Amino acid sequence: MAKKKSCQNVRNPRVLSPGWVDAEVFTQSSVLTSEHLPELHREMRLLQDPTSEGDFVLEAAGPSDRLPFQALEDKTHFLWVYTELFTRLGVRLPFSGFQREVLTRCRVAASQLHLNGWGFLRTFERVCLYFGFRPSWRIFLYTYQLHAPPPGNGFLSFRAYQGRRLFNAFEESIQEFKWHYFKVLPLPGCRPFWLNDEGKPFPWVYWNSGARECRITASDPLETLAFEFLQSLSVGLGKRSNFRCS
Repeated sequence: MAKKKSCQNVRNPRVLSPGWVDAEVFTQSSVLTSEHLPELHREMRLLQDPTSEGDFVLEAAGPSDRLPFQALEDKTHFLWVYTELFTRLGVRLPFSGFQREVLTRCRVAASQLHLNGWGFLRTFERVCLYFGFRPSWRIFLYTYQLHAPPPGNGFLSFRAYQGRRLFNAFEESIQEFKWHYFKVLPLPGCRPFWLNDEGKPFPWVYWNSGARECRITASDPLETLAFEFLQSLSVGLGKRSNFRCS
């Protein structure tokens, strides 16, 4: 069967000031200060390779900083992240190839994705690896669609297409992660993984008004078998109250 896909912009007719981002996002300042970060850095594992710790520095958001803000044109590009990505979901930097591919296809920033969305990404990836096959962005986007909860243009997540649900949400009403964000910056001389060969940030670095649903409408035989195998597991996994995959 031929592979077909279409990508549709996730938009909402209700546009709030400032710009295209929901005004509520601009009320969510980070509660983390420069005094918190050294202890956080000691307690949480940030990187896949601990020997690379010296390549990056953590920086607290300023009083007027907000998640949709980007680096100024003449400043160093940085990456917004949440503490809960590392402490609760076990995400590590650099993001895996699978994670980056899904974010790129959907043109959604890492910090624009709700923690439940990261939960679906992380669990799908871990289950695939546990059972010995490579996580496929095509299978993931065949299973899940990018979802903008009302009023839209705020935090985005993933929602399973009808009849394709594999996992429950991480937590139904999780909110506190939105106030626990900080910047990761490279030290001089280090090219960070969030920049391409031309020194430009990838589409998943900063909040993007062009976030879109990237729909995979057909899969090849191997992808179909992989999806059916994952779906056969969902009867047991679906009874879990949250994602705890080992």
